[in-house]
Amino acid sequence: MNRFLSMTLAAGVIVAIGAFTWGQMAEKTAMDASDTCKAAAQADKIGTPHTYHDFSAPDRPHRIIPPNSAVTLDHRPDRLNVDVDDNGIITRIWCG
Repeated sequence: MNRFLSMTLAAGVIVAIGAFTWGQMAEKTAMDASDTCKAAAQADKIGTPHTYHDFSAPDRPHRIIPPNSAVTLDHRPDRLNVDVDDNGIITRIWCG
């Protein structure tokens, strides 16, 4: 094998290992930050109109997010996010 091919192969392996490690770290972070906003308790509301529910709670911010909305990218583990479709039906409830 020529030297260039060996170096290219080595670089590819390093990138692959780095991507795998990054994925593991992201998954661990997601697990560590698991349900700090109590999104799991709201899961039964998915598939229903968001207007049927009151997502407000003391000391917990929330936001309703329609399709194609601009939202801030700041991560707040205590914030409940409610994604809705064009008809206002809840499609996802998550922390962040």
